[in-house]
Amino acid sequence: MTRKPLEPPTGIQPDHPLFDLIEDAYRVFACRKPKSIEVCRGCCMDAGIEADFFNPPIRELPLRYVQDWYSAAYDPKGIAKETWAYLLPRILEILACGGNVSNVGIEVSLNRFDTGNRENWSMEEWRILDSFQREYLNRTVNRQEDFLDEVICMFRLGGWDLEDLFAQVAAISGAKLAQRLWHDWCSWPAPGREGISITPFWKSPDNVAAFEFYTSRMLYEKMAALALADDTDAELAAKASAVAGIVEANAAWSH
Repeated sequence: MTRKPLEPPTGIQPDHPLFDLIEDAYRVFACRKPKSIEVCRGCCMDAGIEADFFNPPIRELPLRYVQDWYSAAYDPKGIAKETWAYLLPRILEILACGGNVSNVGIEVSLNRFDTGNRENWSMEEWRILDSFQREYLNRTVNRQEDFLDEVICMFRLGGWDLEDLFAQVAAISGAKLAQRLWHDWCSWPAPGREGISITPFWKSPDNVAAFEFYTSRMLYEKMAALALADDTDAELAAKASAVAGIVEANAAWSH
């Protein structure tokens, strides 16, 4: 799903819900500028951007620089921790502000290092990353910039535990989850083509696990209960019923 552009970057504003966390990220991850950009040189990036990449202060690193860096090939094993830690605060800030760090898709935003592995970070660094993941996923439920599945995939590709990610989704209130899934599955396809939206960026076997979650009896019962509850308003009940119907139509347990 295409996200709105963020150029020129103005930085996160004090009234933003993640402002304090981003400020903490800049403080905790502050380090010397790396010696290498850790991507293909003299080929993939714009020559001017490549030469100037580490000159701006990290807070002022232009969005187009970040996007050009993401367009460049890198070692499939990942990049050096020092380079990734240096760039992380700016990457998190752009994501928090609703911008694209990569024009390929939000799913690849955090996958150049095993970001979601707490063993790679100090206690304070992990506090920030874990809090960002949870706050960002929770905020996604109330926004329509990205599909929920895309954001879950982004964190999974970044190294976060898949079961924990789905546990966080399962803990979301039925009303909010129904609204979110109805938007993702029902609001945009042509009538009659509604269905579970799963990003192609999932890797095997996580793609199977994602589909199993979206077709789980737990999710069906949560949506069905909301649809049938006496205190659910008609519009929300209709959306929950539609989501429940899609879950049931695709679930192995229903056939």
